[in-house]
Formats: sequence, C-alpha cells, structure tokens
Amino acid sequence: MEKIKRLEDIIIAPETIPEAGIEDEVSVSPEAMSEVIKDEDLKVTKPFHIHYVVEREEGSDTIHADVDVAGEVETFCSRCLEPMTHKVEFRLDTDYIPALPDMAKDLEAERSSSETGYYRKNVRLGDYIVSELVLALPIRYICNEECKGLCPGCGANLNREECHCETPVDPRMQKLGDLKDKIRRK
Repeated sequence: MEKIKRLEDIIIAPETIPEAGIEDEVSVSPEAMSEVIKDEDLKVTKPFHIHYVVEREEGSDTIHADVDVAGEVETFCSRCLEPMTHKVEFRLDTDYIPALPDMAKDLEAERSSSETGYYRKNVRLGDYIVSELVLALPIRYICNEECKGLCPGCGANLNREECHCETPVDPRMQKLGDLKDKIRRK
C-alpha cells in the first residue's frame, strides 16, 4: 500500500488510464488527515485508507471513479463528554467529464452534485475526496444512542451513576403533588 503525504496528491492523468482501469490503495498519514479535517476537537491517530478504482467509459471521454474511505478520529461524546472513537467509513461514486473552456480554474467548485465532476488535464480525485470527507463528518459525536449524558444540575455522568439532585416542583403542579401524597397516606 502506497503512503501519500497529502490527500490532494491523488491526481490521475486521463491518458494513463488503461482499458482495464486503475485500481489503487493508498494510506494517508494522521498528520495529513488532521490538515484536511482542521478541527482541534478531532484527533487522527491512525492513517486513513483509501481504495479507488478509476475507469474510462468505453467510447467516451467520461471517467468513472469509485472510492472507499476508511479511518477513525478520536473525540469526545457531545452528551457525556467521555473520550470516544468515531469510525469514518464512506463510499464515493462519481463520473468526471471534460471541463468546458469557460469554466473556473477551481473545477471542484463547479460541481453541482457529488455525482459529476470535471477535468481538464488531470482528474483531481484527491480534491473530491477532501470535499466529501469534510461533509461526511457528523456535527455532533455521540458515543452510543443510549448515552444519557450529564445531569444539568450536578454534572454527574448519568451512564455511570444516578443523580441525587432534587428536581424543583413546578408550582403549577404543586396541588397535584399534594393530592398524590394524600392518596398515598390513606
């Protein structure tokens, strides 16, 4: 598996794509992935693995790319603030067509959807992976769906211990509470 220093370095010249296509697997260093993610709350400690297959459609200038991205980031749960590891796994599937002469220099910005990209001299597959990777990361990280989080009163982690805070009684419900206590005593 080839190691690369920057994700943006995955560039393919269309004329080098043989009839059978190109299949490759690369490893991207944690430092390079940290540069891409640019989030101080996310720590990349292991390399990301990228597997891609690039093929030219028969009889056309369209180039098809399938990309699998796998890695993990370390962060903190948004509910309980415990350290956690989030697996990053996603698949990209896109076609590249030749760019029109009047298109902007940044062809990745010309994309109207993730399904169609453009190329001039080279297919800049790394730029596409970078943009989709950033979009694939969640806004909030949760250690598991059953996470109870922290008590807003005392800060106890409700996954590990019970909270002993007294919840204030809503004054509108006080009369019902008194009635409930009377019924229990009888």
